[in-house]
Amino acid sequence: MPIKICRADRPIAVVGRGHTATAQLLRRVTGNPVVELTAYQAMMGPHTHPRYRAVVVENFEPRDRRALSPCAVARWELAQHTDITVMALDDGEGRRAAKAMKGRVFAYSDGRPQADLTAKNVCLRHERVEFEALTHNDLLRVRAPQGQVGLYETLATLATAVALGIPLHQAAQSLSQA
Repeated sequence: MPIKICRADRPIAVVGRGHTATAQLLRRVTGNPVVELTAYQAMMGPHTHPRYRAVVVENFEPRDRRALSPCAVARWELAQHTDITVMALDDGEGRRAAKAMKGRVFAYSDGRPQADLTAKNVCLRHERVEFEALTHNDLLRVRAPQGQVGLYETLATLATAVALGIPLHQAAQSLSQA
């Protein structure tokens, strides 16, 4: 059963390719509205919601390492429209942004201990992804259905839920049922 923590008038924004697994999981786990934006829409499009409860920027696109990716530019733009930005520390752009936006970032990672939510002992099985989720206060074995959902979508969803005040064990339980 989803747990409603956020105010309904302030949705969660997910910036990615559109129709992402992260957005679908966040709707199920948090019970809150989720707005999906491409990087272009986040930077140039009209913002129907001037403030977001949280912004999750998926940075999965290949890019030229000499310049910022469209997702990185969107992350900086939407940081002005949210209380918290949820991002991965597993690429250089994410680490630089987290350092620059101190206090307004909830970071996740596949193994980096400085993240707010870290995955340890990851095991990708045929039907599910399993890992130990470590936060500053909790350690929990997480089992999430796999398929179109991978490790990073699972981590982004859990990190956003925890950043919004949902206890890790409740978010993981909702995720395992998703």
